[in-house]
Amino acid sequence: MLYLPQQLTHCLVSESKTLERNSVIYSQGERTQVFYFLQSGLVGLYHGLENGKETLIRLYHAKQYFGFRTLFSDTTYHCSARVLQEAVVTRIQPTSQARFIADNSQFSQYLIKQLAGELYDAEHRLTKTAHKRSYDRVAEAIANLTESYPDYPWTYREVAEFCGCETETAIRISRELKKKGILDKSNRHLRMNS
Repeated sequence: MLYLPQQLTHCLVSESKTLERNSVIYSQGERTQVFYFLQSGLVGLYHGLENGKETLIRLYHAKQYFGFRTLFSDTTYHCSARVLQEAVVTRIQPTSQARFIADNSQFSQYLIKQLAGELYDAEHRLTKTAHKRSYDRVAEAIANLTESYPDYPWTYREVAEFCGCETETAIRISRELKKKGILDKSNRHLRMNS
């Protein structure tokens, strides 16, 4: 069941706002008490490392909530949220966290289920990173990303960030996949052959 922001109580729901590609919705380390609903578009969560590199941690598509971990943990954002495809976003600010969670109990359970799914996905990807070869991780990332988000023109950098390797590695492996006929070489954007 999808809960719309307008159905929630004890919160301030902003008017939806259209954001362009590369717009930053929030930054890693910010302390805030708001979260977001993505009406349309694609948003990526990026974790910045001390050396300046970023890792693409998670993706959100239309009709998903994001940035709500802080609602339950009372911590800072662990990643930055950036628009990958023009997005329409609604900002939700609980007037009282405890009352919001209590009075929107079914919605809170909905968010906890989403959070559990995200944790499962993160643990699964961490295991892959530790135990799979780069070749397999890059091939799986391209297949997963292009199947799940076929309208987005994935770059080698984004694929590399998503599967935990260097951009050069993703490029080299993609060339191998094209030579083997696994990756579509007639298309400018990354696509697996059917």
